[in-house]
Amino acid sequence: MFLKSRNALNPHESIERFSIMANVDRAYNQVRNELAHVGLLSDGVYLDTVELCISHEKSGGERGYVFEKVGHYAKRGYRPGVIYLPRDLPHQPYKPGLTLMDTIRHEYAHAWYYLDPSFFRQEWFARTFGAAYSNCTSAPYDSWRKLIKKNPDYQAGKKRRKTEATKLNYFYGFLLQDFITDYATTNASEDFAETFMFYLKYRRSLDRFANRPAVYQKLRMVERAVYVASKRTRQLSDRSFRFRTA
Repeated sequence: MFLKSRNALNPHESIERFSIMANVDRAYNQVRNELAHVGLLSDGVYLDTVELCISHEKSGGERGYVFEKVGHYAKRGYRPGVIYLPRDLPHQPYKPGLTLMDTIRHEYAHAWYYLDPSFFRQEWFARTFGAAYSNCTSAPYDSWRKLIKKNPDYQAGKKRRKTEATKLNYFYGFLLQDFITDYATTNASEDFAETFMFYLKYRRSLDRFANRPAVYQKLRMVERAVYVASKRTRQLSDRSFRFRTA
């Protein structure tokens, strides 16, 4: 399902929008195929119930979003648990190596939580990502910063860097040993969504991350969580799906 813009479009804008929508539709269906392949989506079951819509709004910096609670946004047509992409979304890769499909993969992770929050309240999540999904603080990253300041190897290497630029690059080298992207440091839920995005994209070759042990461990834990959840999908395939436990 897609939401149309409230504003009238001129012919040039209509052609451009048609091209964007075609790209969105193609990316959306490709990600759905990936989810079906790993067992999180079956006809009418589990993540098959998640919709994707084009918002009325332009991007405020975000490339996609899922509302857990819509609040006053309900008056503007928004619904919880739906993946929204801004109407001026970038339909070309927005960062080297990342694509529109990656945005949709990421947002499916958030939609999964909305659909089945009890699954994410289990021990595996906080043990893997350092805090509960609902914890919106940067506590895992803050804890990592405290540890890195006490790491003698890091401190020795930092002293050998003479410029701020080389020190920053060195810092990010350490950061990416524990977080799959810099955005993953935002909070536990974004760490999960970014990790899930990479899991889905590289699920057949996760060993490429073996040289980043902490990241690799997170990917393997997400793989395990997907396997466990896929069993629920199979159990629900033969009966009506009604799933939302707060």
